[in-house]
Amino acid sequence: MTTLPALDGVEHRFVDLGDGVTIHVADAGPADGPAIMLVHGFPENWWEWHELIGPLAADGYRVLCPDLRGAGWSSAPRSRYLKSDMADDLAAVLDRLGVTSVRLVAHDWGGPVAFIMMLRHPAKVTGFFGLNTSAPWVRRDLGMVRHMWRFWYQIPMSLPVIGPRLIADPKGRYFRMLASWVGSGFTVPEEDVRLYVDRMRAPGHAVAGSRWYRTFQTTEMLRWLRGEYDDARVDVPMRWLHGTGDPVLTPQLLRGYQDRASDFEVELVDGVGHWIVEQRPDLVLDRLRAFLRIGT
Repeated sequence: MTTLPALDGVEHRFVDLGDGVTIHVADAGPADGPAIMLVHGFPENWWEWHELIGPLAADGYRVLCPDLRGAGWSSAPRSRYLKSDMADDLAAVLDRLGVTSVRLVAHDWGGPVAFIMMLRHPAKVTGFFGLNTSAPWVRRDLGMVRHMWRFWYQIPMSLPVIGPRLIADPKGRYFRMLASWVGSGFTVPEEDVRLYVDRMRAPGHAVAGSRWYRTFQTTEMLRWLRGEYDDARVDVPMRWLHGTGDPVLTPQLLRGYQDRASDFEVELVDGVGHWIVEQRPDLVLDRLRAFLRIGT
């Protein structure tokens, strides 16, 4: 299995939350700087942000990049992997590290997890920045139904036995196929692919990854469709940067967000797919810096 990759200025912390949950956090920048938490997607881990960590730390921010439970170098407990539990993990990490509030930045599955953390622990969050992701606000109309086919790829990964085998494939064939499809012509660097695939082969992690999807398909999607978060409003700055080449998370999914947020803006980026952080780190960094200046 891979060892932790080295990155200048990064300290690695392992935060014990109890009940078999230990969260690895890559921590960079001044300890007393304003805090940012960058939350990765699937099957990635903290390394997704490696091109952004140094510049943001040099700007004076404390940059916290956790591995969600079941990913990266965090533990993979035998649990259902409810996104609300994973959200509470993030809040508990902040408490253990003595951080009172953060601005959240999230991609892919990290988006719903971080977003739910903001809804459940609003005092801890001063802003949210989404990257090709979605909130747990689900529209119940024909437009949504027409887009359901886009989530076909989740079904094999969510199946017991089959899902973990696909995820733990040492050649990463399922991931490579999906990465090509959602990347809109962009290929994730091979060294990053190998790192992500290898970490998903760590004990328990492939099962955990499958449960991320199975819990969503069998439990959470139904709850969200029934309006679990319909009454939730966001009163901190909320920004979205969205590559329009993503065939799964399309801009249509973001419709209606402005009705539930007091300060929401979205920027659509043509020629960019799902892997916007890897494909356009320069653009992401520029927009993040602008976002972080709001209210300062």
